[in-house]
Amino acid sequence: MSELLQDIENFIGYITHQRLYSPRTIETYQKTLRKFLKGLPENPTRNDFQIASIRQFIWVLKTEEKLAPASIGLHLACLKSFGKYMVRSHIMTTNPAARIPMPKKPKRLVSFLSQKDLNVEKFAESDTLSLPLLRARLLLEFIYGSGLRISECVSLTWESIDRTAEQVRVVGKGNKERIIPITHELQKCLTQYQFLLEQEKHPITIRGPVFVNKTGAAYNVRTLRLDIEHLLRSIGWEGKASPHVLRHSFATHLLENGADLLSVKEMLGHNSLSTTQVYTHVSAERLKKSFKKAHPRA
Repeated sequence: MSELLQDIENFIGYITHQRLYSPRTIETYQKTLRKFLKGLPENPTRNDFQIASIRQFIWVLKTEEKLAPASIGLHLACLKSFGKYMVRSHIMTTNPAARIPMPKKPKRLVSFLSQKDLNVEKFAESDTLSLPLLRARLLLEFIYGSGLRISECVSLTWESIDRTAEQVRVVGKGNKERIIPITHELQKCLTQYQFLLEQEKHPITIRGPVFVNKTGAAYNVRTLRLDIEHLLRSIGWEGKASPHVLRHSFATHLLENGADLLSVKEMLGHNSLSTTQVYTHVSAERLKKSFKKAHPRA
């Protein structure tokens, strides 16, 4: 194995065991680095990880694979992270990828549901529905009601929910822990959900997963994504039906109703305030109200 291949293997071990990156991110980084290596000599050395080879890689992604700026940015972010690791490990003195700017992405407003779309009355029927539908409803309350990521819902355990204090403890990206309030609607869903789990003899243990199947194993992300998609379609939502749309809605509605940006950042588990600022867009409805109220010709 060449020195560069060994460095890459060590880097993957580093982000897996020390940085605790998510399995999805690790898989993406592995694919990106394998793709980058294809453009290098058969037995690449550390000298082959340089600005010229990185620029060539970006050019191939853009002209041959025709990737969008956002996708190219993800590939470049991986190489920047690897280069940073090489410098930190005293293998290289400078990070060649650091000198290459990230591609500019077109600014687009995030998609979100209105407060009217998510009115509790729309979900009233779920009080008498089956366990799969009630599971989807509970999932919605965790994401829209408390801002959890779908991956955080998968790893959620019963001991992480403090119903007396009305809060949930979440371990998010980078193994960072945060405490988030839970709503009365979520409390109600939890009671109904537990009752149905017991009726259908699903195993409930204090350290076990909340979203559990009959064997006692946690549902995977794909299953829970489909739950959300079906639930949103059932209430007539025609836009993108994904868990992240609900997280967008959580942040947007908090900010629209006066929450401060820093508090929203903490609840979402963002590292940077700039990540949260994407939610400071104004809904079309609110914009129209402001316009009609303030403009002399409105």
